[in-house]
Amino acid sequence: MIAIITAMDVELETLRARMESPQSVEKPGLSAWIGTLAGHPVIAAVCGVGKVCAAQCTQQIISEYHPSLVLHSGVGGAASPKLNHLDLVVARELTYRDMTDRVKRGCLPFGGVFTADPSLTALLLDQAPEAHLGCIATGDLFVESQEEKERVIRDYGALCVEMEGAAVAHVCAVNQIPFAIVRCISDLADGSAYGDYKQFEKLGSEKSANLLCQVVEKLPL
Repeated sequence: MIAIITAMDVELETLRARMESPQSVEKPGLSAWIGTLAGHPVIAAVCGVGKVCAAQCTQQIISEYHPSLVLHSGVGGAASPKLNHLDLVVARELTYRDMTDRVKRGCLPFGGVFTADPSLTALLLDQAPEAHLGCIATGDLFVESQEEKERVIRDYGALCVEMEGAAVAHVCAVNQIPFAIVRCISDLADGSAYGDYKQFEKLGSEKSANLLCQVVEKLPL
């Protein structure tokens, strides 16, 4: 089984529409659909916004459904000035942007840096060669200031900021589950971020979800 996780309903709509015979699953901590996508058994879940929600949902899916891999998609803010609205970012690695490096190195597995599965990452890039490969930085605060954007670039060299990816990656890495993560840029993580986000949220969600669908179609049955 393949697990696909998004933070919000809008990010799951495209995937759910392309699933065959989706059946709703509602239980404490888990809102999901089970069906098939391109012939593959799939569980597609909405985890909710933020690191705790993402980690809890990911672990519950792994514990109950034992997926062979986890894919995570959605929207994010551009940290790199090279990125613009609706650009795609594929995670090479993910880290937390709201925890000091000293704490990460001393207290977290893998030093708080979680590397995506190279073969899944390569498959994403094969389907979207225009996508940008790099670091995604996760935190519980929505980035909407130039100062914070510059800090994330300086401290992590991040291309993209969002609120769930590193938590999904963290849980997958601990459980030794291959994972890949893609984000589509909904805003520029500056003073215009909130307005841009509302404008590009749906388009970005659809674009990242469509890329995941293309990848699932290429996976061997």
